[in-house]
Amino acid sequence: MERMLAVNGTTYRILRLLGKGKGGYSYLAESDERQVVIKQIHHEPCDYYSFGNKIEAELHDYERLQRAGIRIPRMHAYDTSAEQIVKDYIEGPTVMELLEAGASVEPYLPQVRDMAAKAMAAGLNIDYYPTNFALQDGRLWYVDYECNDYMEQWDFEHWGRFHWLPKACFRSYREEDYEAVCDFLIALNQRDRTHINWNWARFEWMAEHPEFDRSAVSSIGLWWSEGRVVGAAIYDMYFGEAFCATLSDHEALYPEILDYAYRELKDDSGLGIAICEGNGAEIEAAEAAGFVLAEQHETVMRLDLDRVHPSDLPEGFSISELDPLQEGYDFQWLLWQGFDHGEDREEFEREDPLTVQHRRHLNKHLSLAAISPDGDKAAYCCVWFHKDTDYAYVEPLCTVPSFRSKGIASALLMEALSRARALGAKRAFVISDLPFYENIGFEAAQRYDFFWKP
Repeated sequence: MERMLAVNGTTYRILRLLGKGKGGYSYLAESDERQVVIKQIHHEPCDYYSFGNKIEAELHDYERLQRAGIRIPRMHAYDTSAEQIVKDYIEGPTVMELLEAGASVEPYLPQVRDMAAKAMAAGLNIDYYPTNFALQDGRLWYVDYECNDYMEQWDFEHWGRFHWLPKACFRSYREEDYEAVCDFLIALNQRDRTHINWNWARFEWMAEHPEFDRSAVSSIGLWWSEGRVVGAAIYDMYFGEAFCATLSDHEALYPEILDYAYRELKDDSGLGIAICEGNGAEIEAAEAAGFVLAEQHETVMRLDLDRVHPSDLPEGFSISELDPLQEGYDFQWLLWQGFDHGEDREEFEREDPLTVQHRRHLNKHLSLAAISPDGDKAAYCCVWFHKDTDYAYVEPLCTVPSFRSKGIASALLMEALSRARALGAKRAFVISDLPFYENIGFEAAQRYDFFWKP
């Protein structure tokens, strides 16, 4: 037999139970071919929430939410004695149903964040649990009427969003994850610059560097969600220093990533991590995990590329593109001299065996050597740029000692940066605090302090 329910003289046919909350049961009902939701208040105990007069609280909260501008179903009727409320039915899946089906709710985060901003402006928090939100024709509705006075720890960013995002799963790095790590580092530095000391180009430069300890590459830890990397712990060249970060929607993973890095990436002296001095959340997490501020630090400098102007090479010098893959010997010999290992070719050939370096995203038009009038390679500069970014990254820049103090390196760098600007780069970054960069217009952008745990 069909169940019928009367509210204020209107009879409704109950179609099905929609759900049970801590304050009542919600039913899908029908009257005159119009579907509505009837909420029947219950008085079952709740061990994590205390109530006053439930029906009065619902009516009061409805008015508060309306004034705040939160998108909620319209109330049609209520009966205080029977403790019943009739409101619009928002036909569509709840956020919880989308998550359980494996669908991404990321496209709807701007809408819930807009609700959160309106709620906070009104001094409120709404219940951000995913069952309380329904999607209809692309619009997100808050289908409950519950709200409370604002407290930061229960707002969307500090509580709610962690229920909207699928749990991340851990997996050790594999060679086929290379592009996914680059994509992660690109996304990481699109939102802010507090991790620009570690960007996709630094990872690519390191991954093919002759000194990179490839035997330990499976120790790199990656956290995945919805087919993409959302967090990573990467050692820098070899164990003892590491980079740890998450995308902003997965910051809750950071303590777990720190713990993994310390267990798996430390050397006999412990582990050091560089954290931007403006990143208070990461500093707090590191200190809570037992990391202590050290004297070591590194500086990232920046140059806006609209300030780049061509610079002339000394007379007789020219610029040539240098492909490290096709001209591996010349490339390594140039860097050997440029980074002050000496000019003894026999020692170079003995100590630095040829290593084929296949960097997947290197643009050889940004890999430049300065050629002396005698045909010797006098300096080298590489600038990295990716079409999905707005910045260039300088790594490396060096000059053979006998050719220094002639303006060769600055002219070479200006040429490379001009080419990067033509491709779409708006600014350039370099990890350095050398006066050389300051003299040509770079400015200190960020300081990264090292935190160590023995």
